[in-house]
Amino acid sequence: MNAPLDLHDLHVHFPGRGGAPIRAVDGVSLSIAPGETLGLVGESGCGKSTLANAVVGLLPPTSGSVRVLGTELVGASRATLRAMRARVQMVFQDPVTSLNPRMTVGEAIGEPLLVRNLFRGAALRTEVARLLEEVGLRPSQAGNYPHQFSGGQRQRVVIARALALRPALLICDEPVSALDVSVRAQVLNLLVELQAQHGMANLFVSHDLAVVRHVADRVAVMYLGRLVELAPRDALFATPRHPYTRALLAAVPEPDPVVQRAKPHVPLTGEIPSPAAPPPGCRFHTRCPLAIARCRSEVPAWRMIGETGVACHVAY
Repeated sequence: MNAPLDLHDLHVHFPGRGGAPIRAVDGVSLSIAPGETLGLVGESGCGKSTLANAVVGLLPPTSGSVRVLGTELVGASRATLRAMRARVQMVFQDPVTSLNPRMTVGEAIGEPLLVRNLFRGAALRTEVARLLEEVGLRPSQAGNYPHQFSGGQRQRVVIARALALRPALLICDEPVSALDVSVRAQVLNLLVELQAQHGMANLFVSHDLAVVRHVADRVAVMYLGRLVELAPRDALFATPRHPYTRALLAAVPEPDPVVQRAKPHVPLTGEIPSPAAPPPGCRFHTRCPLAIARCRSEVPAWRMIGETGVACHVAY
């Protein structure tokens, strides 16, 4: 069976000042298996959202390969892209800007079904009602407008619209960061339940490691346009290999003060460098407390330590 998503050496660059390109995504390779959730984490500006937008075709890749269910999308014909976009759907960060305020939620959910000529008339209304129920809303709310819903309810509407075409791959770009803490768990649990029900794969982009730990099967850590670590969730949280991953985990606060005091201190100083002028060698060496001379001149190769893939000279 073809993987829902297979990226190979993906680059997404933007024009920068002085002719130097902004290397937002700079050679990322990864794949997602059917039914799997891959969490993609890293600081703001590391390229997570750019990668997600390139997968759904909102940004053109500079080079590399994007395969969805075995079909190459880079350089594909318009007909191929149109057919495959039904198989890949996206849930964005802000449900307010994701919905047209002039359309009822029923119209928003039904629009992709109308565009694809899958349902019309009474059959369309029945399908929209089913989708609303599936995400925990009432069919009677189909005639309401987005402003009549809470933030969590609006995100449920966006999820229902994304599921309308029954995608093989769902991309969630910070889907709960704009929501109140009280409703985040509800939306996350809904996504987990729907994934189990439909068997779709999920690329879950987030800066919140606690959220990723709740939903992901594997976790990929991104820094300045490149992957630095990729591991099964439990392995990554129990034994992080890359110094950057360890710093990210150490920065997550623990509710228990005893546990918080016992956590290792991993110093991380300075700001993330500009993607227009990334450092030579390992891109993390300017902030890494374990950097050695080799890190400053030689790009680390990807290697396996147990179940974990890592790009680091000093990982153990």
